[in-house]
Amino acid sequence: MKKGDVINGFEILDTVDLAELKASGVWARHRTGAELFHVFNGDSENLFAFAFATPSENSAGAAHILEHSVLCGSERYPLKDAFLVLAQGSLQTFLNAWTFPDKTVYPASSVNEKDYFNLMSVYGDAVFRPLLSEWTFMQEAWRIEKKKRGLGYTGVVYNEMKGAYSSMDSYAALWSIKALMPDTPYAFESGGDPEHIPELSLEALRDFHRRAYSPGNCRIFLAGNIPTERQMEYLDRVCLAGLPAGKPLPLVRRAERWAESRFIRAPCPAGGDSRPQAFVCWLCSDTADTAETMALAALAEILLGHDGSPLTRALVESGLGEDLSPSSGLETELRETLFCAGLRGLAARRNGGAWDGEAYARLEELILGELRRLAREGIPKKEIEAAMQSIEFSRREIRRSHGPYSLVWMRRSLRGWLNGAKPWEAMLFVPNFSTLKKRLEQNGHYFESLVEKYLIDNSHRALVGIEPEEDYLEKKETALAAVLAEKEKTMTEAEKKELEFRASALEQFQEAGDSLEALARVPHLSRSDLVPERETIPRELCVLGSGVPAMAHPIFTNGISYADMAFPVDTLESEDYPWLPFFARAVVSMGMDGMNYAEVSNLVAGTTGGFYAMLETGTPAPDEGKGNTAESSLLGRDWIVYRIKALDEKLASSLDLALRLITGADFSDLRRLRDLVVEMKNDGDASLAPSGHSYAAGRSGMACSRSRAVDELWNGLGQIPFSHKLAATDTAEIRDRLCSIRNALASRAGLFVNLTASQEALPGAKAAAAAAFGRFGPPAAPNERCRAAGVFTGMLDAGGAGGEVWASPSLQVGFAALSLQAAPYGSREQAAELVFSHELSTGALWESIRMKGGAYGAFAKPDSLEGVFSLATYRDPDPVRSLSAFPEILRGRGEFVPDDDSLEKAVIGTFARETAPRSPADKGFTDFLRYLYGVTAEQRLRRLENIVSLEAGETSAAARRLAAGADRFPGRPVIIAGTGAAEKAAAALGAVVKILPV
Repeated sequence: MKKGDVINGFEILDTVDLAELKASGVWARHRTGAELFHVFNGDSENLFAFAFATPSENSAGAAHILEHSVLCGSERYPLKDAFLVLAQGSLQTFLNAWTFPDKTVYPASSVNEKDYFNLMSVYGDAVFRPLLSEWTFMQEAWRIEKKKRGLGYTGVVYNEMKGAYSSMDSYAALWSIKALMPDTPYAFESGGDPEHIPELSLEALRDFHRRAYSPGNCRIFLAGNIPTERQMEYLDRVCLAGLPAGKPLPLVRRAERWAESRFIRAPCPAGGDSRPQAFVCWLCSDTADTAETMALAALAEILLGHDGSPLTRALVESGLGEDLSPSSGLETELRETLFCAGLRGLAARRNGGAWDGEAYARLEELILGELRRLAREGIPKKEIEAAMQSIEFSRREIRRSHGPYSLVWMRRSLRGWLNGAKPWEAMLFVPNFSTLKKRLEQNGHYFESLVEKYLIDNSHRALVGIEPEEDYLEKKETALAAVLAEKEKTMTEAEKKELEFRASALEQFQEAGDSLEALARVPHLSRSDLVPERETIPRELCVLGSGVPAMAHPIFTNGISYADMAFPVDTLESEDYPWLPFFARAVVSMGMDGMNYAEVSNLVAGTTGGFYAMLETGTPAPDEGKGNTAESSLLGRDWIVYRIKALDEKLASSLDLALRLITGADFSDLRRLRDLVVEMKNDGDASLAPSGHSYAAGRSGMACSRSRAVDELWNGLGQIPFSHKLAATDTAEIRDRLCSIRNALASRAGLFVNLTASQEALPGAKAAAAAAFGRFGPPAAPNERCRAAGVFTGMLDAGGAGGEVWASPSLQVGFAALSLQAAPYGSREQAAELVFSHELSTGALWESIRMKGGAYGAFAKPDSLEGVFSLATYRDPDPVRSLSAFPEILRGRGEFVPDDDSLEKAVIGTFARETAPRSPADKGFTDFLRYLYGVTAEQRLRRLENIVSLEAGETSAAARRLAAGADRFPGRPVIIAGTGAAEKAAAALGAVVKILPV
């Protein structure tokens, strides 16, 4: 295959050696104008993605609504939801669609070639030949409904974006872009602003599809080991045949440069944020200039990459705000790069009804002053070295983020490809990093010159304030209600009947099942394609130093070693448990040995690839005589796990550094400690809108097991009030408590070590771990009070038996959860519940709560080790309705037996989830946790065998069993919602509203 060849309708534009990826690249253009780039390598997990430039023309959300709608039926696959059908019965390792501010991407991957082409067939037909019916538009975009208190808007995207607009951080992310490019498509909300979504018509959506989804505007990214010619033949024959070419949309124009900087304010809901978030942002370089983008990424890492970085430290220690704005950093996904830096919780006062502008001016001067100082005095060499190592480390590490690593390549490629660069130019690391190092060698003040060019001397700069208003949502809801009330008042009888008719017709559409003929068109695998295999992760058990038990995993890791040091925290007092999440954050973020926190942070960044602490708890699996090999003293314990990763040659120094922090973290810097407390509080408040479903599910199931109660105490909803309580606590008291916990763990808890490295590096890793941690001895016996099941449940203030309702004034949508008793671990019933949960999440829950109810998501998730089966919703406009729907769905499903085709799809989808690939580091840590919980390879193999051999009646029995247990199990319903919705929910549940702190 060479440049100029024409193969299966594709002209080869170029071929390129991708040595750093151990791959070759093929760039081609189809006769319709669609371009293709294939990263051809030895990976059997193949990925494809259809990508389109979709710059927004307004804030009605056409790009986002189209992303939802094209997967709701196409010419070849006329289904209500093709995405759902694929999710039900595919071995996919990734299946999704993303709307960016200027592009829409449809990626999917699989380790099975037949399955891969099945996915490509359905996705290809969906994007190029969607039905875009009126009913799909009403369901996914928006519609008016007659409700008890008048007319109201609903729709999946409408409710999703109401949820997105429930967080100050979301407003900040939007305005960090919008403020700098008001004369470009980036001034609009590609996801759709709820105020403007009802302005979109079905015809406008179809017109947007005609213009943006033509082959001429399509980029097809491929990665994996399926030959390029075979993929070209399939794309030409199945996906692109008979399509009009169309033409590419013009590149998003670059913003007109400003002669002067600007100050912009934007209101947002108050919620947990009582003070503004403010930042300074700059418009920088053309993203297609990939070498310059790499240089700016390195500069951002230097300035903001870790707690001790100069700009981060100047901001956090300034006293002008509470902690770093999440919008801080470099944005590289757009036509031009943007750099931002700022603070949450700006120390501004209200002057009458407005926030005083003086605090904003002080923030801007602080940032510019620190940048001028760095340009004048020079950036410390150690900061540059740490940043360069961090960037190079991230390239070497083999990672997964809910999908194959090739997704990272895809995003990098599209970043340049859709903006005029060749598809590999933004994807490759080595050429751009080599250019950066050469520039640095030629100019010892290279980064200082970037500071001057892009930040100090760049007048295209905006100072942005995101300002909370207590009655922000109330005003919007009142205004909307008035508009709809007026609309209802002026409606004719014919219009009212039409509204009722359309609502009834939509409901009939949603309730009608897909025809057997349409379902039969969707290709899928069969059970015969599923081969249960015993998963073997290489494991060695050994002893380090004076009796420290250790586990080692010889796995190829591309020159990186991973070490986990697990200390049992159940050796502490139970009263220490609520403090442990903050301890885990603080112990790795303070100073030590006469070094302040900034010096330590720089040392960590320059030595390791990452160092943090996490908390872990769980219930052990029943042994059943199946050969659990873990020591009984290790099973079912509570742990703090210090996780460190480093280049092989730096592991010894990294472990020494970890030891010094674990045993000698200095909590005497009260100012630093106070900053970390406020940061934790703000992070907890900001997590509610994006993670409300997890909070609700965790709260609902907290009484199901001791470990679930501990997890709720550490990671659940109760940590938000606790973080506010911590913020009101005297800092000296916090210091003393942390010192006590540190000393107790370091002196008497004992240790269990887990190592993952290549076969060649593992002996050195063992020696380094023994030298640093060999003196700690084995894990000590637990404090018996900490093992008592009721201690932690009693700490959680569960309230009445009828359920819990939590309110936050920032939320525009809600979350609901209900917990039921799960089947025993290792049983046939457990396998049935796994398959049934997949069937529910991709079937009845999706149809009832997402399609009909308008919620963005709903899911079922069993956890047999903890004895809990969770049902939950996400960004739900009516969580009370969802709670009542849960048992109805279970009872209804228990009354019939699924047909063979439906069961087969559910089995395949469940099998895919259970056998998803893992990165090397994930393999080592997963095996470590399985050992701690006594989960054996034989148990997992038996579970896969039970899944594959499952019979239809077993899932029906699971539905009946769960439905019958709904009234007698201690997992109570939980709702989290905005203030008004929470009050209505509390009245329905007979509960008292608990107000989340603000």
